[in-house]
Amino acid sequence: MSSQVTRRPIARPSTPRQGLWAALSLRGERLADQESPVIRVMLWLVSLTAVLVVGAGLQVMTKQWALETPIRHVHVTGELVQTQREALQAALERSVRGNFFTANVNELQALAQRYPWVAQTRVSRQWPDGIRVTLVEKRALAHWGDNGLVSAAGEVFRPHHVVGLAELPHLAGPRAQSRFVLQQYQAMDKVLQRVGLHIESLQLTDRMSWLLTLEGGVEVLVDAQDTLAKLERFTVLYDRQLAADIGSIARVDLRYRNGVAIGWRQG
Repeated sequence: MSSQVTRRPIARPSTPRQGLWAALSLRGERLADQESPVIRVMLWLVSLTAVLVVGAGLQVMTKQWALETPIRHVHVTGELVQTQREALQAALERSVRGNFFTANVNELQALAQRYPWVAQTRVSRQWPDGIRVTLVEKRALAHWGDNGLVSAAGEVFRPHHVVGLAELPHLAGPRAQSRFVLQQYQAMDKVLQRVGLHIESLQLTDRMSWLLTLEGGVEVLVDAQDTLAKLERFTVLYDRQLAADIGSIARVDLRYRNGVAIGWRQG
């Protein structure tokens, strides 16, 4: 008669290492379940520190790259009509030195300001390898002398390149008086426009009197004393008596206190 042997699994005792991991896991689960504010703050601080370290490293690398990269582009912007954008941009690109941090923007601004049509200049850096030059052009209001122009500020300048300004009036006089001449032109023309007359040219003579040439070639002489009042008197006379014969008049002399001298065309 055979005997039956019952086999039972032998329970092996856990090692100290396994017991430690189990204990830690259990403790971690309990901490996670409890959602300790201290743990959350610590984790947040660790994450923030990692981000800051990575960001600082990238910043150092980017700055080092920019220091080793020269300025490659100069962009000239603004509403430019008279200024030759491509020529100015090429000149600025030839002159620029250094990188984003070391390029001398004041030097570039001074160079742009030397161009006759440039009134204002603003120079700024463009990351990572560019310079932006924003220009405001002068606005010419009149010709001056033989080859000059007068800006809205009364400044005389002599550009080499002029486009489409033939219709502007012509002014002349001592250069130091350019702003005064421009102001007087504007005031005189405003008076004459009331009767449909316009000034084609205005000259301040050496004797500080005014020589006006109106449309149609009529010359008007007037002195510096009570100039606008005398022109007002002329407009009244023109409106009442001279308008119909303006084509026959060569010169009008207003340099009299109480009268007007008229010179008629011959033939």
